[in-house]
Order: sequence, then C-alpha cells, then structure tokens
Amino acid sequence: MTTRFFLSSSAEELANFLGTTDLRRTATVEAAYGEILVFGSVITMAHHGSRANQPAPCSYENGCAKGVEGVGLSHIDLDTLGGCAAIIGRKPKADGFWALAAFVDVNGLHKLAHSGANAEDIRRLYAYYAWDQDHKVFAPRDGMVIPVTTQVIDGIVALERIIKGDAAMLAAGDEFANNETELNKTSFVEIQAGVIVRVCGTFSNHLYVTPSGEVGRAVVSLRTDTHSCTVSLADPIPGVSCSKIVQDLWGPDAGGHAGIAGGPRNATMGLDELVALRDKVILTIP
Repeated sequence: MTTRFFLSSSAEELANFLGTTDLRRTATVEAAYGEILVFGSVITMAHHGSRANQPAPCSYENGCAKGVEGVGLSHIDLDTLGGCAAIIGRKPKADGFWALAAFVDVNGLHKLAHSGANAEDIRRLYAYYAWDQDHKVFAPRDGMVIPVTTQVIDGIVALERIIKGDAAMLAAGDEFANNETELNKTSFVEIQAGVIVRVCGTFSNHLYVTPSGEVGRAVVSLRTDTHSCTVSLADPIPGVSCSKIVQDLWGPDAGGHAGIAGGPRNATMGLDELVALRDKVILTIP
C-alpha cells in the first residue's frame, strides 16, 4: 500500500476531501489553520496554539500509525516531514537531530544556542534548510487540495541522505549558515520600539539583531515569495501572544502560538498588512 499525501490552505476543503474520498484510514500532520484543526481518522499530529501540550510531529516513532492511506497537510516543513516519515515508517534514526527539529519548531531558530544540540546535528539542520530553499511546496491560495506525495517522499529522501552524512548536502548547509549574515543586512528595514521590520523572499523571523548590533524584542516580516506576514518574539513576554495579535488583526484563520504566528494561510499580504502588524505589535508589547 502506498500512502498518499495531500496539501491545502483551507481547513474546510481539506476536511471535505479527506471525508469524501475512498481514503478510509487517514492522518493529518500540522493541519492546523489558526485554532481550526482538521482531524485524521487514525492519528492527528498538531502541537501549536491550544494543542501546545501535544508532541511535535517529528518526535513520533516509526510505526505510530500503520495502514494510513491518506495524509492531509496544511504546509510542508521539517517538523511536518518528520511526522510524515514516521507515519510511513521511514523516519531516519537520529534522536538528537529530531529533538533539535522539535526545539526549533517551537522556539525558533534564534534560540539555537539554547537547544543543547551538538555540532553534527546543527550542521544537519542547516543542510536541510539549504535543500529546502530550492524545494519549497506551497498550497494554492484558493484552497484547492493538491497531491504532494512525490514532494513529501523527496523531502524524506533528502533527510535520509543528510543524516547519513552526505558531504555535498552538508557543505551546502555550511554555505547556507554563512549566508545568514548577508540576509540580516538585505532583509532589514527598520527597528521601532524594539520591533524589527524585515522584508525578503525567505524566512527571517529568527534574526533578532540588526546589522548594527541592536537587539530587538520582536520581528515582524513580509515574505515576498509567499506574500505572508509573520510576527515572532525573541523571548516570551508575559501577557503577549503572537497568535492573539494576528487573530485580532485577521481573524481565527490566522494563528500559530505564543512565540510566533502569521496571517491566514490562503491570504495574500503586502506592505499594508506589514505596517498594520508592526503597529499592532508596538502597541501590544509593554
């Protein structure tokens, strides 16, 4: 039996699809849309927002959901791929690496120094990021459900190669890490009241220090490749939730968790939304 994977930016469309096909045994991995969650009939992997007490998908063991025919996803990232790999029994054995992946998914890449990870697993992490930047998969903004089995398997194969020590992929990860300094410069727009504003075509919410060395308390960003806005906190702030900030602005389809959150997955956002998010964050942070 071949497990099939499906991606959608709409909770309603994904739930309808999983419920009306011939897929009797289903799972979902990170199929959360703000506080709206799509459930699988066999297993549901989700750990953000009100489900923060649940394990990260990438922490599940191989064989955790045998006989699953179809898996629904809201996005594909390292945590998601780890969960998918566990479902089909192809999660590579690397406990330290998966613990690091779970830590970064919850706490952000900027907390890497606090992860306790060893140098080998950190190299593996950057090798994945280097691979991922050229293999991103995005759900259609109209909510249409699309098959992504090939893309998910490609991601799992890449992780297998990285964890086995593929020299070329690890070298690419080293280069990716070195490029972070340049990204800090090119993405930076301004800092106001401790809130750093960034615009670029990749993830930048882990960059809490400006090019001049000023440390920010939060980052608000606009990704020009996905037309999405994200807010993240460098450290927890009592009474401040990124998820609540974005939901106050854009409704229940926006979300994430207290430390990082973004707009609705199927929304197209630009500079107006970025400015609104910046102003909201400045007003919210004490």
